[in-house]
Amino acid sequence: MSKHLKATDGTSGRYRTISLFWELRDAEDKQALFTTKPEDIVRDGVEYKSMKKLYFSYDHAPGFEYDFAIEVLGSWDHWQKLVTGSKELREMIQSWKDELDIRLKAQGIKAIMKHSLDDDPKGLQAAKYLVEKGYAKRAGRPSKEDVQRELKSDAKAAKERAEDLARIGLKVVNGKN
Repeated sequence: MSKHLKATDGTSGRYRTISLFWELRDAEDKQALFTTKPEDIVRDGVEYKSMKKLYFSYDHAPGFEYDFAIEVLGSWDHWQKLVTGSKELREMIQSWKDELDIRLKAQGIKAIMKHSLDDDPKGLQAAKYLVEKGYAKRAGRPSKEDVQRELKSDAKAAKERAEDLARIGLKVVNGKN
């Protein structure tokens, strides 16, 4: 647990949530420890750490912030209280998770891009993944627009193949004579 974090409110033993943040606390509450801002701030001579900055300083994936929760808040349960707390906290933390998800995907795609330059079968697979935009594919049933776009793409490719074959004097035999 953070050396300076007073995890509970001291009277009822409940985890602190909104009161942890300087911007969200009651004006007379002097026990805030963090800021909602992306960088640390100093107010009235007191430094408030940016929880967002702390969140991004850990190597984790959204939903798997265990080390962050233990080291910053002292427990996974406390983190869960923040994540499921007030609407303002939920939205703020969800925006961090969304941003982290994008950052991790971007890092992964950069690694694939670098690997795609390798002259081996894995490099070829990585290049194919990038060309086919495998990173953009969604799970589940494709939308009607996706199906139509794919059909148009396939038809265009078939037409181009037929034109190429005709240009070099070949024709496709389909065996249905």
